[in-house]
Amino acid sequence: MKTLNINWGRLPEEVYARIKKLEWDQQQHLKDRLTNKRKFPIKISLLPPTDNQVMKNPTHFRTFIETWTQFSQQQWLTWQSKKYQTFGSQRIPILLTLKSPSELFKYLGPKIEQKMINLEKIIKTFTNYDSRLYPVLIQHLPLVEQLSSQQTNNLISILKQLSAGMGKNSYLRSLPLQEVDTKFLENNKVLISALLDVLHNENVTKVGGLIKWLGCLDNPKGWLFIKPLCRKTQTALANLPILQMDQHTLLEYNLPAQNILVIENIQSGLALPSLPDCIAVFGGGNNVNWLEAKWLKSKKIAYWGDIDSWGFKILSQAKMLCPHIQTLMMDKETLTRYHQSMSIEPKPYSDIPSNLSSDEKELLTLLQSGKFNANRLEQERLPNDYIITKLQQWLV
Repeated sequence: MKTLNINWGRLPEEVYARIKKLEWDQQQHLKDRLTNKRKFPIKISLLPPTDNQVMKNPTHFRTFIETWTQFSQQQWLTWQSKKYQTFGSQRIPILLTLKSPSELFKYLGPKIEQKMINLEKIIKTFTNYDSRLYPVLIQHLPLVEQLSSQQTNNLISILKQLSAGMGKNSYLRSLPLQEVDTKFLENNKVLISALLDVLHNENVTKVGGLIKWLGCLDNPKGWLFIKPLCRKTQTALANLPILQMDQHTLLEYNLPAQNILVIENIQSGLALPSLPDCIAVFGGGNNVNWLEAKWLKSKKIAYWGDIDSWGFKILSQAKMLCPHIQTLMMDKETLTRYHQSMSIEPKPYSDIPSNLSSDEKELLTLLQSGKFNANRLEQERLPNDYIITKLQQWLV
């Protein structure tokens, strides 16, 4: 028997699914309802049938009438009397109307209703402090609905305490907050920034975000290993055999050696031999931005990385930032001598970087040609005696 395609007489479960999908599951629609961008009431036609439709499927017609008659919230329904040839005069449900957010959430069921009651309490605590916060709270609904009452009070306390420039020359986590830990501040930066922006005439956004508005220092990032390679340089670095610096510090700190050796990978840096008046900076991978430091202009500086596409890309960036940098063991001699130790680079860089020498570009093209059935020679694959010889030659 052929199934009839019924496009009239929406049943309660169909209407519920439709409203939940449009008004709850699509969160932007929900936010727009709560901020009155999408205005109430919500009106859903129940698609009352015509005479012809009733005659084709009287069973569905009876189900349509019966299920809506049993619907518990009759105040949301609009009924209309209509005369049908088959059934005579009938009272037909034609429309479901929800006039407010509270009616919408009640209609969507106890769990959603309770969730929104809890959310309303949180929002009311904020708006009691400042009513202007309401729209931004709604736009950050996923964050707000997870807040406990204590967390809500903590956020308001933070809003009261923070002011422009109060973090000058200090880090965010060292701000002198009262009764609230700064980890909580850091974990809720997105919401706090948005709320402060409202309270301070969008000045947080105008200056580039919360950290800049507070005047705080950026957290250190781009850490690199620093290893003195002789007794003289180690003594100048408080006798530390190895240490780490972030890239911003390294931009300003003049390392106490005439020779600076930049190494792509950590293990190759750790394995370096003793070298006179030399300090190695390594383990940064493609973090070479510190090479634009002014203090490097008076140094002898060299770069040694993997012979592969990304190694040459990093080298190109290093040469752009520090034009007098020399290249070590990234040449045809090295590749030809140890090509049996080559491997496959998983996701090679496809272009030819612009700041390479003609020999380096030729070597990268050779790698990309597939001549060796491999396309990389890692630093770690070179024997120590070869490395020592090349480093000593560089220092002469």
